[in-house]
Amino acid sequence: MRQLEPYHESYKRLLFAPVIRDMRTMAIHLAWRSERLGLFEQAREIKRIDNHLLWLLGKAAKFDFIAQVANGNTLLVGEGNFSFALSLAERTQINPARLTVTAFETESNLSPNTRANARELRLMGATVLYGVDATNLTATLGTRRFDNIIFQFPHVGSREPIEGHNPNFILVRDFLISASSQLARDGKVLISAVDNPHYRGAFQFDDAADSAGFLPPQMYRFDPAAFPGYEHRMTHQSGSALDNHDEFSTWVFRLA
Repeated sequence: MRQLEPYHESYKRLLFAPVIRDMRTMAIHLAWRSERLGLFEQAREIKRIDNHLLWLLGKAAKFDFIAQVANGNTLLVGEGNFSFALSLAERTQINPARLTVTAFETESNLSPNTRANARELRLMGATVLYGVDATNLTATLGTRRFDNIIFQFPHVGSREPIEGHNPNFILVRDFLISASSQLARDGKVLISAVDNPHYRGAFQFDDAADSAGFLPPQMYRFDPAAFPGYEHRMTHQSGSALDNHDEFSTWVFRLA
């Protein structure tokens, strides 16, 4: 029986994903109808249900992160210690020469371990850039276009509201606006984050996507253990977004 479990799990994904998508379509329509009728509290409740359906869809669906990166040129922003980029570059399916890896910090502010990872990436053929602002990519990259743009665990490290919003929402919104100018045709933006109600409320990925001209993102489970050597570190902070959490997801954005 144990040999049948992987097949059974795949079968369940195939069975439930279309059902959840149909339920989301109904929920979105009901929310729109409720707002048109002035039933705003009911519309908010339906949207909360839709957010949970989106979370369930991410659990039911399967996303091949490696295959996505292997398909085309990839930009990684906010890379911290470069360990995620290095884990990708070491995969046989991925050509390191098609990776452009960037960090917000200047080179002089990087730790010895981070500099070592950067040297290894360059030896493998990847492009490594420092002092790159994820919310103003054209300042460094000009008109360059990428098939994939990746931001792993964005976080501003502050709770002070900006423009009346959570600062993490502002970061993601401004990053998406900036990334939209660097995406190749049919390109995708991938953002991984802790998956729980608090973080989903802080980032408001659907609202950020709408503000930046993207379709509502699709969400898939992200497993850090699938990337050997990956040790996430926050910018300007000690610790990791992976500490004290065990549920993570990748949100995949496409331009509208």
